[in-house]
Amino acid sequence: MTTNNSIQWWGYVHSNGSLQVKRYFGPEDLSEARESPFVSEVHGPWKVNSREEALEMLKKSSGVEYQ
Repeated sequence: MTTNNSIQWWGYVHSNGSLQVKRYFGPEDLSEARESPFVSEVHGPWKVNSREEALEMLKKSSGVEYQ
């Protein structure tokens, strides 16, 4: 696997309880998510090597263990 932790990721807990992670492009990503009625929590961004690592960071940050 290629290491590239110059890529940032962020995540949120959907109102249905699912976990979602996305590439981070700027602060507007987080502000838009916070305004959404479907988002219950927003976390990140994190510099990690993969989507899977971002999901692990979201699980730790949110305390949610499922997706």
